Amino acid sequence: MVKRSSSNLILMPCFRTEGKEQGFTMIEILVTLFILAIGLLGLAGLLFEGMRNNQGAYLRTQASVLAYDMADRMRSNKAEAQSGSYGGFSTANVQSTTPPTCASQAAGCTRSDQVTLDQIEWTLLVQGTGNDMAMLPGGVGTIAHDAASGIYTVSVQWNEASRAGDAGEAIAGDNSYTVRFSL
Repeated sequence: MVKRSSSNLILMPCFRTEGKEQGFTMIEILVTLFILAIGLLGLAGLLFEGMRNNQGAYLRTQASVLAYDMADRMRSNKAEAQSGSYGGFSTANVQSTTPPTCASQAAGCTRSDQVTLDQIEWTLLVQGTGNDMAMLPGGVGTIAHDAASGIYTVSVQWNEASRAGDAGEAIAGDNSYTVRFSL
């Protein structure tokens, strides 16, 4: 801006006051990206843990279905089950998964042959033999019978990645399911 006086010309600088500065500095951008990265890593960890818990719940559900399947088989062959014929069985010790010949006959199986058929069919389900995918990875089913009380215990175990608790301790018994019942 120029001021004129009557005698001579004097130039005076004009100071303009600027408003707030606009834009971000590089440090502000880096801090924002760092905070965003930490948040996204936390979210990824949360998703991973959720997926692992979901898989564990799926395996426990499959084990529950298998345990109750055998309990129902035993209830349908009550006379043999009450005599303890189903007790002392483990799918890990099965030598042959070939069903008895009565399975394909129109007359069906006798009660004792039905025990063998039930055990073989249950072994095939637990171990996933003959299927494209096992219901339980490394699945093992056991049946125990307490003759004094008449209580059967059907247990199903499987292989699962171990999980840690809040304090870092291993969670025991997270890969097994047990049903106790009487006929």
